[in-house]
Order: sequence, then C-alpha cells, then structure tokens
Amino acid sequence: MLRTRTLRRQLIAWLSTPLVVLWSISIIVNYDIAKQFVNLAYDRALLEVALDIGRNIKRVNNQSYLDLPAAALQMLQSWESGRLSYRVTGANGEYISGEPSFPKPEEFPESEDTSADRVRYYDDVFLGRDMRVVAMHVPVEPGSGKGVVRIQVAERVTLRTKFATELLLRMVLPQALLIFLAMFAVWYGVGRGLAPLSQLQRQIEHRSHRDLSPLLESTVPREVQPLIHAMNGLLERLSASIAAQQRFIADAAHQLRTPIAGLKTQTELALRQTPATEAKAAFEQLHTAIERMARLVNQLLWLARAEPDAGRASATERINLTELAREATTDWVPQALARNIDLGFEGPPGGARIEGDPFLLREMLNNLLDNAIRYTQSGGHITVRVNTAEGQIILSVEDDGPGVPEAERERVFERFYRVLGTSAEGCGLGLAIVREIAQRHRAEAALTARGDGTGTIVRVVFSSAATAG
Repeated sequence: MLRTRTLRRQLIAWLSTPLVVLWSISIIVNYDIAKQFVNLAYDRALLEVALDIGRNIKRVNNQSYLDLPAAALQMLQSWESGRLSYRVTGANGEYISGEPSFPKPEEFPESEDTSADRVRYYDDVFLGRDMRVVAMHVPVEPGSGKGVVRIQVAERVTLRTKFATELLLRMVLPQALLIFLAMFAVWYGVGRGLAPLSQLQRQIEHRSHRDLSPLLESTVPREVQPLIHAMNGLLERLSASIAAQQRFIADAAHQLRTPIAGLKTQTELALRQTPATEAKAAFEQLHTAIERMARLVNQLLWLARAEPDAGRASATERINLTELAREATTDWVPQALARNIDLGFEGPPGGARIEGDPFLLREMLNNLLDNAIRYTQSGGHITVRVNTAEGQIILSVEDDGPGVPEAERERVFERFYRVLGTSAEGCGLGLAIVREIAQRHRAEAALTARGDGTGTIVRVVFSSAATAG
C-alpha cells in the first residue's frame, strides 16, 4: 500500500535533505582539511628526525658515519616494532646507516651537485607498505665541495590516516548531534506550524454533515485563508441551495394541504349522498387516494421541518420523555383498538428527562406508532418503552408484526423506500422523518428484530450529551 503524502512529511523532507547533503559535503571537506593538518604536523616531525640525524653525522679520515646513542639507533632500526625507518647514504652513494634496501628518491640523482641543501617530501612503498618519506641533503663539509650526505626518514601512512580519521570523528560527531537537533527543531517547528491545520481537520471531521456554517478563517495561517474562504463560499452556496429546496417542499406542502383537505371533504360528502353502489365504490377509491395524498403532503411538510435550517427555530427545552411518550401512546389507542391491536406503554416511575424539541419529538413518536399500527396484524401487540442504561435514554417501539428482513433494516430509513411485498399503505417517509428528528437531537435510530427473531423493534438512543443539562 502506498503511503499517503502529507504536507508535514514533505516539509520535513525538503528541510532535512539539504542539512544531510551539507553535512555529507562537510565530512568530505573536513576530512581533506584534517589530512592536510595531519600531514603538515607529521611532515614536520619527520623533518625534525631527519635534522637530528643530520646533526649527528660525523666525518673521520674522509669517511662519514652516524654518531647516535645506541638507544636512538635501536629505535630507528626496529622497523617491525617502531613506526619510523631511515637510511643514510654518503656523498659517493655508499651506505652509512639505516635500511640498506630503502628505495632512493628520484628527485636526488647520484650525480647531483653537492652545493645546496634540499628537502623533498614524497610517498613511496617499502616492504609492501605505503610510506611518507622526507629526503634531505646535508653537506659533508660546508663550503668544501666534498658532496652531501643523503638522509631519508619514512613513516607509515596508516598512522596518519588513523589520526586523520580520529580527528574527523571528533569534528563530525558534534556536527551530527547538531544536525539531529536541527532536524528535531525542524520537525517540531513544522508540527507547530501545521497545528492550526490539524485543528481545522479535527473541526471538519467532528462536524455533522448537516452543519453548513462557515469555517473560522482567523484561526488558520494567512496562506490557508484563501482556501478556507473558498470552502466557506462553497458551503454558503450549498446551504442556500438546500434551504431553497426545503422552502420549496414546505411551501408546496402548505399550498397542497388546503385543496387536498377540500377534496377530502367533498368526497366524504359525496359518499354520504351517493346511494349507487358503483358510484360509491368509485368515491371510496377516490377518498382513499386523497387520504394517501394528504398523508404524503403532511409527511413532506414534517420532513422539511425536521431537517436543519428549515426556517423554524428549534424550541429546545428540558422535557420528560416518559410523559411525552405516554401521552402520544394514549392518543393512538383508538387507532390500535380499531385494528384489534394491544397497545401498551412501559416507562421508569421517575421519568427520563432530555433536552429536546417536544413538537418534533411528538411527531417522531406519531410516526413510530403509525408505522407499527399499519404493519401489525389484527390481534397483535405493540409496546412503547422508555428506559435508561449507562447514562443513555432509550425510546423503543416493539411490535410482533411480520418484521423487516435484515438486509433492508438500514434502507427503510431512506426516503420513499418501502419493503416489497407489504400490503399496508404508506409512502416511505415515516422512518425517514424519525431518523431526521433523532439526528437533530444527537440520537441514533436503529431497527432490529425481537429476541425470538420475529417482529420489529425501533430504538432511538439519546446520548449522554442530549440527556445532560
């Protein structure tokens, strides 16, 4: 799975990569500088050894020899245990002291003039090891023209490399610590800089899909404010469009209620005044259709009222849900008795109080009870319950009707959706209104079967936020 690109990761990468590149370049430059200083220091030390050897060269009976204490000679000649090697060659190329097999420098041919002192530094290989060599000429007798004595002193290159590496580490490790602290500062700074965006993200994530109020532009950085301004413009246009649709539904429902009520009255009057069987049957069908149309219009109007920003202020107050449910249940007893249905109520003795709109909550109960009575067969049972559990208040309507298939228990809350195969009349808006009102009260509406797998239970669970106050 590809990792999602984030602004934080990109900023850290773009700010940290130059630091790492500069640190890498610094390592190369520092190593070169360290090698130069180490070579300079070691070359000077080699020259000092060569000068010490030169000062101790004596000439007796036209023969040159090295006059050094035994301890000094032993130190110089112990190649395997020491770090230095040397060779002293006379004016005529004869061997005087040191390593006889040490290679001669090309810079000093045997026939070279003996008049001037010279010093040369070069790299060479001796006994399979890389060496750094200083070669110098020392006059046998200055001003006599008797030639020079050649002195070569060598040192292992590995010692210089090791020292240069140690010196580099002493410089690089503090730099690495600084780079790490700089990257941590970058990470922390980017996090602090993006904190307003994270806060905006949480604000949008926790916002209801029905909340189309504008986002605050003052809490985000100036670079993000044009984006927030554009989003607010979109939310404003979307809110205006939804409000226009809601006003259209409400206005249309209001305009249709009066003529439909007139048609219903006229058909009822015609039914009472028409003795003919065929005409009466036609009027009965017309009356049934008008009743369904009136119910549809009323439910459309209630759906428009239940939606947020529907032009009606929510009259929220502290109400006793138990009393409200008991009153609504009592109002529907005649309809239940007309269909030979046992309608009962159960609630806690002390009541259950919530913050809500009694006008909308009563309509929610009306839709639940109407839906249950329509789909419960004659002789069935319906029970309205209000109970509390873990700080929540649960309103439920249970019936022993045919039930709803599990695959369609969520879809019945959609607008105009009806379960196929049902003979009861309806327009598919009752449970949609229930969910709209529940969500407006920060509650969750769900449909399940009874414990034995039959019937239907519609539960509306009010959260602790809705019950507090």
